[in-house]
Amino acid sequence: MRPVWAAGRPEMTEELFRDFWWLMFPVFGMVMAILGAVRNGAYQDRVIRDARENLERN
Repeated sequence: MRPVWAAGRPEMTEELFRDFWWLMFPVFGMVMAILGAVRNGAYQDRVIRDARENLERN
């Protein structure tokens, strides 16, 4: 049997999930945007490093 609050109210975690479940989508979008920015920055750094090495070699 699940623990309940006084007066038969559901657990706080269930109540919070029911009220704020829709926030999963914007949070997921923000996480994906941050990961994309980090990956893009790493790619640009690699391209610049390679270009600099090629210029110094020639």
